[in-house]
Amino acid sequence: QYEYARAGFNLIATANLRDKGVSEMSSALKRRFNFEVVPPIADRAAEVALIQRQARAQQPDFRLDDSILDALVTAFRDLRSGLTGEGWSVEKPSTVMSTAEAVAVAGSLALQASYFESQRDPLGLLPGYLLGTVSKDDPKDRARLLAYWDGPVRRRAEQGARLWKRLLELRSVLEE
Repeated sequence: QYEYARAGFNLIATANLRDKGVSEMSSALKRRFNFEVVPPIADRAAEVALIQRQARAQQPDFRLDDSILDALVTAFRDLRSGLTGEGWSVEKPSTVMSTAEAVAVAGSLALQASYFESQRDPLGLLPGYLLGTVSKDDPKDRARLLAYWDGPVRRRAEQGARLWKRLLELRSVLEE
């Protein structure tokens, strides 16, 4: 005996193309799904606004300085594309640097800074969160993140950007 789904029932599944998962989806399942490819958000301002909006939806008291959110989005976009806004080449990590992951990082930074007295400096937490995001599958991704720090982060710091100087000072977090 079969149990039929009620009208309006939908099943939504997600997968990142670069993620290997436990096993490949069978061709039988593939035939039964409609696939939608969601490319990374091209417009930087739209991505920042989305991350801010989604983090706020999850946490109404969300407070994260715009400059820190900007640094987070910049790092994600640089590492995801392999190219900075300035045109500097970056070695891409093997992991997916999705906007959804940036939302999670932004929310976590704000939560940690809000509730843990000793960790009120979200910028100081950012390198650790980036390392956690990047180093999931390939041990070489830590080296790729360190190279990002030695390249674009250092260059931005040398150009006088105070936030990037502070991030450069935090490089040791990535080595621990």
